[in-house]
Amino acid sequence: MAVFSSYYWSGFPFDSICQNDSIDQTYVGTFTLSPYPGNTNDFKNETITLTENDVDYRYCNQDFMGRETRWTFPFVPQTGNENIDPYEYMTDEQLISTTYFGWSALAFVIVIFSKYIVLWYSAYKKMHHGSYQAVGDSQNIAYSEVESRSAYIPQVSSAAFAYPLIACKVDGINKELFDFTDQRRSHKYYDLSIDAKKLLSRLKVDNPQGFSIVKDWTPQKDI
Repeated sequence: MAVFSSYYWSGFPFDSICQNDSIDQTYVGTFTLSPYPGNTNDFKNETITLTENDVDYRYCNQDFMGRETRWTFPFVPQTGNENIDPYEYMTDEQLISTTYFGWSALAFVIVIFSKYIVLWYSAYKKMHHGSYQAVGDSQNIAYSEVESRSAYIPQVSSAAFAYPLIACKVDGINKELFDFTDQRRSHKYYDLSIDAKKLLSRLKVDNPQGFSIVKDWTPQKDI
């Protein structure tokens, strides 16, 4: 909004004409204007008289984004472009206002782009590098030695089952890492990947996709 408002202010009054310092002597005198052939019924001959006190105009480019100027940003009078001369058509007040408005619009663009660059860089750094800051002091107790330990294992709660359903293969996972134990059934009973494999048996899908992969390795004891 700031950029285009600055652009509109720089193009005022949008007529692309500039007044000459003096009238061209070729136009001084009395002239008879005849209608274009074929329009004689609607128009009549007109006589006009021009004196040296009259003024005439010439074409001057007022478009900072036109074909001739292509793209001249910021839209300020000081911008160097041989195809546009703001001092030809701008008033003194307009020269001042467009100068401040144009540079302010450029500052807005720089600030906005800088903000997005910082956000993109932060997201990229968080995604590819991450950050971790330890809180507290190490107690020199290995995780494998903690008696009441449990790992994060994808689960789905269901009112039809007393225990949560497991959304990954349970093969190879230490039973001590689960946060529940069924006295009557093993954890494999709650493995949803087995149910998915049975449902897709007609399609001969041995390894259904869409399930998380969880693995653990038993630490080796120091010799």
